[in-house]
Amino acid sequence: MKSTSLNLLTTIAAAALLSSCTDNTAVDPTPTPTYTVPATYAFNNVDFKESASRISMWQGFQAYLGRGNTHTLSADTVNYLWNNTNSAFTAEMADNIPYAATDLNKLNYNLSSKVADATLFKALADSMVYVSKFNNQAASKGIPGKIGNRLFNRNGLEYNQLVAKGLMGGLTLSNVVAILDKIPTDDNKTEVAGKGTAMEHNWDLAFGYVGIPMDYDTAYDYRSQPVKADRPLALGGYFAERANYIQAGGKIYEAFRKGRAAITAKDYETRDAAISTIKEFLEKTIAAAAYYYVTAPQSTTALDSKFHAISEGAGFVAALKYRPANSKMTAANYQTLVSLLDTSYYSLAEDASNTKLKQAQTILTEAYGKLQP
Repeated sequence: MKSTSLNLLTTIAAAALLSSCTDNTAVDPTPTPTYTVPATYAFNNVDFKESASRISMWQGFQAYLGRGNTHTLSADTVNYLWNNTNSAFTAEMADNIPYAATDLNKLNYNLSSKVADATLFKALADSMVYVSKFNNQAASKGIPGKIGNRLFNRNGLEYNQLVAKGLMGGLTLSNVVAILDKIPTDDNKTEVAGKGTAMEHNWDLAFGYVGIPMDYDTAYDYRSQPVKADRPLALGGYFAERANYIQAGGKIYEAFRKGRAAITAKDYETRDAAISTIKEFLEKTIAAAAYYYVTAPQSTTALDSKFHAISEGAGFVAALKYRPANSKMTAANYQTLVSLLDTSYYSLAEDASNTKLKQAQTILTEAYGKLQP
């Protein structure tokens, strides 16, 4: 009986081993696609005019709001720029940028239809129109006007900075995240001349919203004279200015190139990794800028510089509202961050210990790690 059992177990084990060997050799692993990632964003059928032109519109819009420091602004002009009607963009507003004013005025694209919380941002822009009436008087606590060369509301807030930086989230981050979240379900078979597949085209649109040129170079100083028209704008302009420490610009640019090449080659694992990198470092760029602008005002007593920086910081904090769903910033901590800056900036200036600004720093670093040198 023992011998028979042993023989039976030996036979079963041998059969199992044979079966295992046979199954392994019968399955062919999926081959890894072979393709080249170009050094620049140079692909066939690239078309991101719709999104990139909106970044030029952002430049023109915020340039006009900035004129409120010295001019009384027109509510009609703000409406026209927001909706891209009545040929409102001028050469002065759209000076030396990728899309000239004459080009922008001809397009059927606008800011209003692609900005998250558009009603809120338009109301903030309208507030800048109102405050511009006081550009010839001195500001003080509770009274709008100018401090130095800058125009502030009754609480020390610079509306044009809040709008410009808030749109880094409301225009750029919100659209990029929405596009990339949908990318995996897009058609990647049917090609349209000049646009590629739906997946390729939407990926290109996401790239356009970032505001960097196709040949973006992290080593180049885009402030060098003569300044290039095709240069980083909006959030893309902050890769070197505030996110250099975390090397966001190079990582995002590389991820966009890798992802686009991977889509064409149908390498979806690499595409998905690129999506994660882009979303992570766009958010971190905004966080790094917010961190800088709640840190810098702690070292100055000049109210114009202090209020200007806090206004930018408030704008970037507003932009973080549109962060990805998997953000490391919790909803509770974000609301605390917002509430810290939702106050009179005169009160912040009166606190020599910078208690609220330091608390904002802590919230940002706890979520994102070290953001500045």
